[in-house]
Amino acid sequence: MTTLNRFWGVLPALTIIGGLTTASVAMAQSASSASESMGATTGLGTHHRFPTVAAAQAHCPGDTIVWSNGKGLTYHMVSGSSGMASHGFYACKMEADSAGFHPAG
Repeated sequence: MTTLNRFWGVLPALTIIGGLTTASVAMAQSASSASESMGATTGLGTHHRFPTVAAAQAHCPGDTIVWSNGKGLTYHMVSGSSGMASHGFYACKMEADSAGFHPAG
């Protein structure tokens, strides 16, 4: 068997292994890390995403707090001062706007 034939015989296995490795690395990342690495945000990184309204207000006192799940770079205005982000995050409106987010709807 020639070297070229051996290469073509091994290539499908290498392709599968490479795909599995890439998938496992992507699954090991947090949701926000994965979306950032894929370009889903343009500057609203994990240091500007908060699990509670209080944490966001402490970061940017005086700014309006918004909530987003990161999809479509949209956010919703937050009513009230309590709450936890279960499938999203809270952020400062000015930072979200400058990162390319916009009001939903």
